[in-house]
Amino acid sequence: MADLVVPKQIISVSDIPAVICDPKPVIFWDTCPLLYYNTIIERRAYQEYEKDSQLYDWIKNGLVYSVTSMVVLEEFNHHHKAKRNNDLYREQALKVAMKQYGDIFGSPQKEDLERGMNVLNLASHMDQMVCDLWANTYVIDTNATLTEKAHKRCLGYLPPASVKSEYKDCYIWETFLAMCQEMPNKSRAFFMTDNTEDFCGNKQSRIPFPEIDSDAKRVQGNVRFAKHLLWVDIAKMLGII
Repeated sequence: MADLVVPKQIISVSDIPAVICDPKPVIFWDTCPLLYYNTIIERRAYQEYEKDSQLYDWIKNGLVYSVTSMVVLEEFNHHHKAKRNNDLYREQALKVAMKQYGDIFGSPQKEDLERGMNVLNLASHMDQMVCDLWANTYVIDTNATLTEKAHKRCLGYLPPASVKSEYKDCYIWETFLAMCQEMPNKSRAFFMTDNTEDFCGNKQSRIPFPEIDSDAKRVQGNVRFAKHLLWVDIAKMLGII
């Protein structure tokens, strides 16, 4: 596997009407839910695997658009290499230990352990899923207009910059708003985040700041908090069921 993920296509804001043109739902990713999925193994949150893998399958099969910002791609790749290598190292170390135990115990334990080793590929499998997701994700490139709007939000301490004055959060949000303005099916666009602190003002809240809510309504977009959604919630949200 490559150390860096590669998107389906890098597009400009002006490309959006031609690229995101079909009447199907659009997931626009913030960085956190993508990185959160990347930690399923170390968090042992395997119950999340079914939900996320189903969403990834819908994207891979063309039922849902997957879109994000260049800022998200760069931030994800910054974390991905070390995380991926650590998971694969631990997986390989476990396989080596199982082989050593098999050599010590001999038959029939050795054969049982070897069969277990053959299915011990969770890290590799999840790494492939992540690469497949990005291979089906459009990335909206940076531009001067989005940069200026993000800076203005930071300078004015407007959400999502009202808590930590985080420029990248503002840039990602402005990219989502720009996408919604350009795409023909605005009400089918969902900003997927887990960053309740900067978008709601409270880690326990799921009610966006009034400014965020007003922004979303202006462009007929929607904000959703990924880790609080069940599989059936996502399916209904996207109109799959």
